[in-house]
Amino acid sequence: MMTSTKMKTANHHFRVLVALALVATMAAMLLATGRSAQAASTTFTVDSTVDAADAIQTDNICDADVSNAQVCTLRAAIEQANTNNNPTEADRINFNIPGTGVKTISPGSALPTITEPVVIDGYSQPGSSPNTLAKGTNAVLNIQLNGTNAGEFSAGLDIDAPNSVVKGLVINRFGSFGVRALDGGSGSTIEGSFIGTNPSGTLDRGNHTGGVSLFFESANIAVGDNTPAARNLISGNDGRGVEIFVSTGNEVMGNLIGTKRDGVGSLGNLDEGVSLFGSSDNTIGDGTTEGANTIAFNGLDGVRVRTSTSDEGTDNSVFRNSIFSNGDLGIDLNDDGPTANDAGDPDTGPNNLQNKPLLSSAANASGKSTIKGKLNSNASQTYTVEFYSNPAGTDEGKKFIGQKSVTTDSSGSVSFTFSPATKVPAGQAITATATNGSTGDTSEFSAPRKVVAS
Repeated sequence: MMTSTKMKTANHHFRVLVALALVATMAAMLLATGRSAQAASTTFTVDSTVDAADAIQTDNICDADVSNAQVCTLRAAIEQANTNNNPTEADRINFNIPGTGVKTISPGSALPTITEPVVIDGYSQPGSSPNTLAKGTNAVLNIQLNGTNAGEFSAGLDIDAPNSVVKGLVINRFGSFGVRALDGGSGSTIEGSFIGTNPSGTLDRGNHTGGVSLFFESANIAVGDNTPAARNLISGNDGRGVEIFVSTGNEVMGNLIGTKRDGVGSLGNLDEGVSLFGSSDNTIGDGTTEGANTIAFNGLDGVRVRTSTSDEGTDNSVFRNSIFSNGDLGIDLNDDGPTANDAGDPDTGPNNLQNKPLLSSAANASGKSTIKGKLNSNASQTYTVEFYSNPAGTDEGKKFIGQKSVTTDSSGSVSFTFSPATKVPAGQAITATATNGSTGDTSEFSAPRKVVAS
């Protein structure tokens, strides 16, 4: 039989062990709670067009107080997503605003900058649907952001959080850009939206500075994709369609830039379709039919590549796009009109001022078209030469008709002959670009060569 002292000692040890176990359990629970709070994502559903701030911005509940009623506004949803402490797991902002047809949100000031990852999905609004067409877009967009009252320099949405997604929105009439991605927005996607038009995609409702800006050290951002649902319509803006400003590794794919929603009618941006300033290693079109952009009817160049004091703006690839009916050049290196070729191509500057091909003939015979020419550039280097057909008397790159890989000799020269799969009608104009296989630099379009019957 245990003595009283021994029993007291045993009870004491037991209580200590129980206490330690409770402490360990509570610590584990707190650690697990902390981890889940940081990793968990939340869906906030916007159910009102009113522009009002959240009542308590840190409670993970979207509830703006409007006329003594609790509603979830877009402003409140962004505020909650920004304070949800989930830097690696994207929250979602969906829409379920009562009623049918387009619902317009008109911010009275700039919306909060997105500072934590989020997916803003306009397609979640009932009645909306993404594009399914191979050409043009039949997307139905029922959430419109109208920036008329948001302030002189406001952007529709500022993205400063990685791996965020903006899709299925109409964004128009803001004082700056429709969407602006900042350096913290790397890895984000802008897709399936109408930026600078009305909801039907047929009328000019331009944002003042431009449609989309990938701004100052933003990187690895996708504007569009090579799927129909991701196609943006970026038209009617009072500046550039897409601006890539001192930024690298971005992709612009599958978009309509300067057309109406059918991809045919004119609704150009006032300046360039795509402008690259001091930016390197970007891709305009991914070389596939699905990833090709239509860049047309813009007031200045279709694609312009310019240098800055900090970056020559090199290694930018322009692949397989349909570029036509722009006010200046289809592709302009250095913003100075057509750039002359130089022997051996040693010069530097935007896209290293890549030499363009020189076409010597384009003739139809025996049921096919044969295009001949030459390229002089860096010695012993492989290039992709892309060929385009254009309406008579034009000199951009409306219709991609094929490509050929060529390798220069020790003097930097190579001659080539190419026949597209389908004969090009006589009278059409053929142009070509050259892209350096090592650097990705794409040239301007060559001088056109008229197709003749031999």
